[in-house]
Amino acid sequence: MIDLTINEEQLKRTIERAKEKNIVIPTFEQMRNPELIPDKIKDNLKDVGLWDINSYNLFRITWKNEPVKKVA
Repeated sequence: MIDLTINEEQLKRTIERAKEKNIVIPTFEQMRNPELIPDKIKDNLKDVGLWDINSYNLFRITWKNEPVKKVA
């Protein structure tokens, strides 16, 4: 059985580390409703390739879209 107990101290360290590394993670609500994603993030995504290692690519993972590579 998987233990889903939240370790508050580990969560705090994880949040601090993400902030240090400028890692932005979408909320579940943003993944369900991509229209809730801030325009700033949508604008930044224009410069991020589909296969780039960039936390903004997490915003492409939704229940409503299929990422399509843009042809330049």
